[in-house]
Amino acid sequence: MLKSLTPGQQIIKIVKDEMTELLGGTESKINFSPNPPTIIMLVGLQGSGKTTTAGKLANLLRKQGKKPLLVACDVYRPAAIKQLQVVGKQLNIPVFANESSKDVVHISKQAVSEAMSKLNDVIILDTAGRLHIDEELMNELKNVKAGVKPHEILLVVDSMTGQDAVNVAQSFNENLGIDGVILTKLDGDTRRWCCTFCKENYQ
Repeated sequence: MLKSLTPGQQIIKIVKDEMTELLGGTESKINFSPNPPTIIMLVGLQGSGKTTTAGKLANLLRKQGKKPLLVACDVYRPAAIKQLQVVGKQLNIPVFANESSKDVVHISKQAVSEAMSKLNDVIILDTAGRLHIDEELMNELKNVKAGVKPHEILLVVDSMTGQDAVNVAQSFNENLGIDGVILTKLDGDTRRWCCTFCKENYQ
């Protein structure tokens, strides 16, 4: 045990090192388009945390000098648009929404035009949650991909999903070709499991 670190800090380092090795060991970054705007599409199951993640991602990219635009593409869940607008207002990040349309492809294309006119260099599409076995809704995502050609498709997964997350990721990847996965809610039951694991193995 290093004298300069507390036992708690040492545990955190061990967990970080283990997770880094588990997830591949090398850092992956978003591929930004040389011709802005870069379009990022968030996809995943219902309740995985896509809207909150959209706000966090936009805030992170803004700190890196980007000018993001959040786009409300969830036209099914009640108050989904309002939720994104609240998140955007809290972060002082603009949100594009067309509450009169249910055509997600049309909304996405409108957002691209809006971003170009307002000089936003990153567009984050917050799509509706859907089961990976829902063919109709999966086709909707395919149409959005064909319509606006996103540079990154990121799958948002609830960390407490368990082993089924592998099936979800495989299905979304087969249908869309995802570029990465974002794990959410790591501060819930997942963290408690992780702490228990560390106590048992690294005490």
